[in-house]
Amino acid sequence: MTVRRDLDALEHDGVLRRVHGGAIGVSLRADEVPYAVRVFEAAAVKERIGRAVAGLIADGETVALDSGTTTAEVARALRGRRVTVLPLGLRTLVELANDDQIHLIAPGGDVRPGELVVTGDLAEVAFERLRFDTFVLGCCGVEQQHGVTTHVPADARVKRAAVAASRRTIAVADATKLGGVAFGHVCDLAALERLVTDAASETIAVMESAGLRVDRV
Repeated sequence: MTVRRDLDALEHDGVLRRVHGGAIGVSLRADEVPYAVRVFEAAAVKERIGRAVAGLIADGETVALDSGTTTAEVARALRGRRVTVLPLGLRTLVELANDDQIHLIAPGGDVRPGELVVTGDLAEVAFERLRFDTFVLGCCGVEQQHGVTTHVPADARVKRAAVAASRRTIAVADATKLGGVAFGHVCDLAALERLVTDAASETIAVMESAGLRVDRV
């Protein structure tokens, strides 16, 4: 029964498909990798990025935190800190729920299955009513000409609202995201205060030539 429940959970996350007598892996394109798979990719790198970004956030700040596996590491690095956090991912909301130091704000909006990210008009309302010191922006692609992009255009709208409502935006991306372009445009590089990444020096040089400050971890 335990194995069966695990298979059901993995099928729900899009990692596999149940068949008679077992399960088979799902063939995934780069823009369809489920959260349950991404969480194991470059885990040590994402943890380093998370700690680096948390070090840029001062106690007392108000922080909008994007959804995704890298921003989840930022949330973990902020545990025990006196900050106000509005996370766009429900997994992060649950993870921080019992931290008595963090002032946690629950987001509104439609919940996208699998990813468990809030999206839609109600998700944007918070950024009409509130102003944040920092928005930590997750990226599906970061490229000199096309800026920051994401796979789902509806998510891009919420991210743009968060950028507009924040004093500064810190983008986070592991090396695999740099140079990539996804379907939904979020913002140009000029909208970012900095990018935190593990990308190679030559890749970073391209971004810096466009005027972006890059912190390499």
